[in-house]
Amino acid sequence: MSDEPSIAQPTPQPQPQPKRRNTKERIIDEAEKLAAIHGIEHLKLQDVADRIGIKLPSVYAHFSGREDILTAMAARINRTYSQLYHGKPGETAKETLHRGALELLEILGSKPAYFRLILRDLSVPIGYDPQNRRYSPNNSHSISQELRDLSRRTDQLLARINNDSTKKAVSGEDFIVMVHGMLLTELSWADTQPPNEENTKTINLDKSKTRLNDLLGRLLN
Repeated sequence: MSDEPSIAQPTPQPQPQPKRRNTKERIIDEAEKLAAIHGIEHLKLQDVADRIGIKLPSVYAHFSGREDILTAMAARINRTYSQLYHGKPGETAKETLHRGALELLEILGSKPAYFRLILRDLSVPIGYDPQNRRYSPNNSHSISQELRDLSRRTDQLLARINNDSTKKAVSGEDFIVMVHGMLLTELSWADTQPPNEENTKTINLDKSKTRLNDLLGRLLN
């Protein structure tokens, strides 16, 4: 029997567990998936609860109703806008605009609920009163601050391009209307496939990227 002292083995450290999304965020996640498949107007809170495995009252513990969930979804869209068209070191203004437009296509293509919700809101320019379910001229339908900031960023980038061009100047508003408007129409047409085996909606973006690159070439060259 050996008299050598035994070497203490290191105590195994517990592996960090992936952070679980809270119920409120999971409700928005599942609402997005269902709206991508069935559309905004066919989104039902009972279906959301069933997908998560909770009771319907638990949904109402976090949201007052469907419109409240859609408002939270719209906030996610606005956060997406706030991340677009920020220049990277060594990147030209044209490259920043081109990359930002392609990033928006990827985001909207991977989140069909987003462009469905944008199209619904754009169809009601005077505002919609969800409580009374009617159009409401007294309900202001203002552009979000994130979208205003996005317009300002594109204006600044385009000003750098316009200084080096003899063509008619393109404004940030021109760019957003043409590029973002094209994407909403394009994705509506491309959204023709049923959900996949995981019951998730996906859209093939190959043709959409080709059309977008063509439009960007016309606007920025």
